[in-house]
Amino acid sequence: MTTRTRLARIGELPLRPAEQARLAAMAGGTLAEAGPDTEVALISTATPLTEDALTALPALRHVALCGTSYGRIDLDALQRRGITTSNVADYSDETTAEVIFMQLVAVARGYGTVQWRAESHELFGKRLLIVGLGALGSAVAHLGLAYGMQVSHLSRSAKPQWEAKGVRRAARPDAFAEADVVVVTGPTGAGLVTADDLAQLHDAILLQASGGRVIDDAAFRKWITRGDNAAIFDLAAGEDVYADYTQLPRVVFPRAISGLSDESRQRLGEQVIANVEAAIPLV
Repeated sequence: MTTRTRLARIGELPLRPAEQARLAAMAGGTLAEAGPDTEVALISTATPLTEDALTALPALRHVALCGTSYGRIDLDALQRRGITTSNVADYSDETTAEVIFMQLVAVARGYGTVQWRAESHELFGKRLLIVGLGALGSAVAHLGLAYGMQVSHLSRSAKPQWEAKGVRRAARPDAFAEADVVVVTGPTGAGLVTADDLAQLHDAILLQASGGRVIDDAAFRKWITRGDNAAIFDLAAGEDVYADYTQLPRVVFPRAISGLSDESRQRLGEQVIANVEAAIPLV
């Protein structure tokens, strides 16, 4: 990349040093913080990009997202300015699902700081509800079936390929009432779990794998104090969610993003590099 393209970053990136070094070389030697002359900007899914922030980047022509979700990006503002975008899908779904089940087993069996019920319990035979059966939800469904769980999904549309495998399509208002374990995998910041949902969910484990605030806050704070309810979060939810929930009783909230392993970060970095290379002729 020549210096005219002016590749830079906005905030910290979830990439390995090896891939960051390659991007720095493409930028002319240093991957600096984006400024007025930046034409291609790299940004993580954890960093917001608002319309106000764009006023300081008048030369920006492309945003390369180092992740999947655009939930913290003002896409309308980018479109109004004619700024194109790219993201990376399906680089860490299995990685995340692997950690989800590690956490579920730890809570159900009492291997960590929170134990679901008074006695150690297995996941086998338990009723698993997956909210959102996209790529991550599908990876969770695959492992749920492997664990011998009764798996159902709550989605906007039917999923015949999964329903043929025994994953039942659930419907509100009964979906949460019938669940022992709920895994939330929908879009960042979307209202996925309502107060009515939590009112029906009893003595259950609730795990949020989505980014942002997707669970009704006031209802959750009441729900977590009742019965044998327990909750598991991921730092992908955001630092603000971590600050609010990490000290609540019966909440497991490690300072880690479950989708980031050495292998997944390599896959992410390689695709980000490919996306940047594809964007160069367009800026």
